[in-house]
Amino acid sequence: MDLEDAFNLINRIENLPQIYDEIEKAICSVVHSYFQELLEVEEQEAVIMGKENYERSELTPYLNKKSEIHNKYWSNSAKFYQPCSSSSSPEHIWECLSDIEVLQNGDDENNLYIFKAKSKNPDNGLLTNKAFLLKLEDDKLLIEHEFFG
Repeated sequence: MDLEDAFNLINRIENLPQIYDEIEKAICSVVHSYFQELLEVEEQEAVIMGKENYERSELTPYLNKKSEIHNKYWSNSAKFYQPCSSSSSPEHIWECLSDIEVLQNGDDENNLYIFKAKSKNPDNGLLTNKAFLLKLEDDKLLIEHEFFG
């Protein structure tokens, strides 16, 4: 290791708390934006589904919008993660998340992050775990997988 590399390493170590804070803010910002955009659509779906005799076809534009949002925030194009249904009860409510944690692998060559939180169902109060694996791809944070339990 030459002197310049050593100074860079020392500088990085000295600034780790700030670096970690900025990473955490960025991860939370991506997931928050994803939730906010989906919630807007889910609330519109809930209004339609709240009508007594709604037509299923009325929900098609909203499924299309959810697909657009998915494509914006996700790197994983597997059909498993593609939006395919509607609900009369919105699911992506940021205010229902608590105990948020951000974990990272620390690999400069393959940056991976985990957003982890408790999620409270607003209908019945049931508390579950929710997590997203994000990765840095072309200088953009994208969701790769979702976990729950």
